[in-house]
Amino acid sequence: MADNLFGTPVTDATVKLYYPDIKEITAKDRAQVAFQLKEADQKSENADKYVENLKERYGNGIATLVTIYNATGGTLVRYKDYDFHGHIGEAPYPNEIQNGQWAAFLHVHTSGTLRGSSAAIVYSGRNSAGDKIAWLNAWSNPFHGTNCAYTEVRPTSHFDTGGVWDAVESLFKTDNFSDNEYGGYTIASIGQSYPI
Repeated sequence: MADNLFGTPVTDATVKLYYPDIKEITAKDRAQVAFQLKEADQKSENADKYVENLKERYGNGIATLVTIYNATGGTLVRYKDYDFHGHIGEAPYPNEIQNGQWAAFLHVHTSGTLRGSSAAIVYSGRNSAGDKIAWLNAWSNPFHGTNCAYTEVRPTSHFDTGGVWDAVESLFKTDNFSDNEYGGYTIASIGQSYPI
């Protein structure tokens, strides 16, 4: 397991521990148990501490402390990422986030610029019907101005089209956002105080 993943994956065996009489376990069952165990074994707290330590090592520059939780019922696989401003910090984007795990990483501004930290990460997986979809998490932490977050669920092909990143960047309008399209659900939020 990568250093920036936290928690034991929630599998069929985990579901059986909580629901021993269940006959056929589905992705929806695994997702439900993962959601119930979101704070179990201090995994959320450990992810927060990890990314706070990354920020402390990084120093005073603008940086976005990011945590992502997977309660989809399956493994999320990194599909693509895009930097509007800045770059990934010391810990890389995890290539996979298993069901029931937290991922934590730091996105930092580029030294010598006044542009802040702004990026998007897309993970692909399957919805409860088994269709391949992708979850986008994006943030804007500007040098001056309001911090914004945006998230959406779309078919993976949506993120292969020209102009998608310009469209995403134009949707930075609020500090929290949710989407439940294509049989998936996602919510994103960003703080307004330093550090975020």
